[in-house]
Formats: sequence, structure tokens, C-alpha cells
Amino acid sequence: MLGPHDSRSPLRVLHVVPSFYPALGYGGPIHALYELCLAQVAAGRSVRVLTSDANGPSRLRELSGRWVSELGVPTFYAPVRLGEDLAPALLTQLWRELPSADLVHVSGLWSGTSLLGLLGATLTGKPTVLTPHGSLMPWALAAGAGRRRKLTVLRTLWPLFTRLGGWHVSSSQEEAGLRQLMQHGHLPSHTPIVQIENGLRPHAAMTMPAPKPDPISPRPPQLVVLGRIVPIKRIELAVSALHALRKTLPTARLTIAGPVPPSEQAYFDTLRAQIDQLGLSAAIDFPGLVGPDHKAKLLAEATALWLTSHMESFGIVVLEALAAGTPVIAVSSTPWQLLDAQRVGHFVEATPEAIASATLRLCQLSDAEQAELSVRCQRLVADRYTWPVLETKLFAFYQAIRSRK
Repeated sequence: MLGPHDSRSPLRVLHVVPSFYPALGYGGPIHALYELCLAQVAAGRSVRVLTSDANGPSRLRELSGRWVSELGVPTFYAPVRLGEDLAPALLTQLWRELPSADLVHVSGLWSGTSLLGLLGATLTGKPTVLTPHGSLMPWALAAGAGRRRKLTVLRTLWPLFTRLGGWHVSSSQEEAGLRQLMQHGHLPSHTPIVQIENGLRPHAAMTMPAPKPDPISPRPPQLVVLGRIVPIKRIELAVSALHALRKTLPTARLTIAGPVPPSEQAYFDTLRAQIDQLGLSAAIDFPGLVGPDHKAKLLAEATALWLTSHMESFGIVVLEALAAGTPVIAVSSTPWQLLDAQRVGHFVEATPEAIASATLRLCQLSDAEQAELSVRCQRLVADRYTWPVLETKLFAFYQAIRSRK
């Protein structure tokens, strides 16, 4: 453990999160938090992570029950003993780490691990930041256990929220959701909120776009959807959009890359039935969870990334696509209004026709226009969404919270 803090010591941040890298089957938030921690380490912060060995239906058994430093961030992976992420050994580690922490940053909300982190930080009087990762946005509140039950839980947790130092969100939509709950008395209204987006490491923020196909034998339009195959991603809309697009571009194809959680097999079966009914079986690929190299290749070769979710607190995959020089078409329930303003894609209504029309416009660009578009995509990420810039903003928020204690 670190010794007593003085003005020359690095800020000591303790992250508490239900699951952590390399448990990428849980989607973008896992990757984003890992990248943030790496940026904090690079900036001279002292960072430690407490998490479980949860990895969807499996476990990170090679990392379980020990401190791991080889991934760049000292992390303890407590073995799960009950449910999806309940890991009793995490409690022991938490009480060991809290005395030397300057600030606790908790990720997630509807998890025993997250609540344990909030409780421990409150009992020891540590300044605390909570990142809910979209769990308090309207669509998310209505899903699963339902809004009424979740609001009841929020009232139960009121004593913890009154001691919370601040909320960290990644989009204006997520901030609006929190403020609405505050206005209706479901959350304390005095807690500050900071909006700081997710990002990419600088070396990943400018990658050369894939070579353009030979104009003599052009490849068919290739669309990509990336993420877990779960209802919130509204993948059925992407399937319908491909059906609409193929009326004009009959060779268009769609790759839907992501894992199917065991609990969502019925949803996946519904998608398969929809695809069969529309006659799209030969035009849609399901490669499952893809590794970094495969994902990079998919994005670099894609005509566009489609983001069709019911809601997104951010959507790190959008940055990954733009960094590859690939434009994005996102629907209006996601936080990507800037796509049109920055001319790196389109922000459209959540209808198959709107998605298909926007995609057709991209396909009709000349080679020179497509090259200019790719450069704009990459430049936007490099200028606005790299972790050193974003980490500095979060550090300032940390310091503001500590100064109020």
C-alpha cells in the first residue's frame, strides 16, 4: 500500500467495478474504463482496481483471486461465488484499500459490487464519483425489473447518494436523465454532474483507412453493427434497414458482430426468424464476439457503422469506426447529433427508410469525397476524443470534489 499522502504524492484513485478488462463480452464500458485507467496511470495518478472475475457466462479464471499488474493497471479479480458478479473476497480487499485511497470511483449501479463500493466509500468518508453507464436513463429504467421497482431501490439508497461527491456521465442525454430524476425527487439535487465523453488512446485515434476497392470490380456495400446482441441494441431495426436498402442496392450486406448472452437466446431466435422471413439469410453474417484485429478489419472495410440502439449512454464503437475512417449512421435515440454537423455520418430517425436513405447517400459519394470523409472522421477523433485530454478534465472534477470534503 502507499504511504501517507502529501502534496507531492500522486492522486490515489480506487476504482470499484463489477467486471473489468479483459471481460470485453460486456461491451464498450469495460473497454472505456480500462482505457481511462491506462490514461490515469500515464498521467501519474496512482490507480488500483477492485473487480470480480465475471466474464459473461464464463470467468477470468487465469486472473482470479489475485492482484494482476501485467495489463498495465494493478487489479484484483475477486472470484464470483454467487449470481453474476457477487464476489465475497472483494469485501476483504475493499477494506484493505480504502484507507489509502484519496478518491473512490464506482462504475455501474445495479450490482452488488457497485453498491459495496458506494457503501464502503460512504462509511470511510472517501470522496466518491459514480459512473452509472446509462443505467438511470429512461429506457434503461423501464427495462428489466421495471421503473417502479428501480425507483424504490433508489429511495432505499438515498443515504448513499446524499454523500456522493459527483456523477460522471458521457453524454448530454444521460445527464438529462439524471437531472429529471433529481427534479422529481428521486435523487438528491445538490450532487454535481460532469459530462466527459469516452475516448481512444492517441495511437489508436488515427489509423489509415482501408485501401479503396478497385472501381472496375467494386465490393458490395458492407454495413456493420457491433455490440452485444441484446434488446437494447434494437438490432431488428438494422435488419429491417438492410431489407429497405437492398431494394435499391441489392448487393448490400450486414455483419452483426457481438456475443449472444445466454439470457438473450430468445431475442436472438426472434432475429433469426425475422431474417428468414425477409429472405436475408445469405446477406447477414453473425461472427460472434470478434477480437481487436477482426473488429478493426470489419470497421476499416465497412461502408458505414450502424448504431440503432434504443439508447446509448455513449457508444465507444462510434469512435472506433471514425478512427478507422468509417462514417457512422446513428438513430435519434443515441447521443450522436454531431455526426451531421461534423460531416462524418448521419443522425436520422429510427426508421428503416431513414437509415437506408442515409446509407445510400454515402454509397453515392465519389472516390474523392469518400477519401475526404475518411480524413474528417479520423481528424474528429484525434482532435476531440483522445484520453489524455479527457483524463485531464476528469482529474479536475476529482480535485473539485476533494476540495469540498
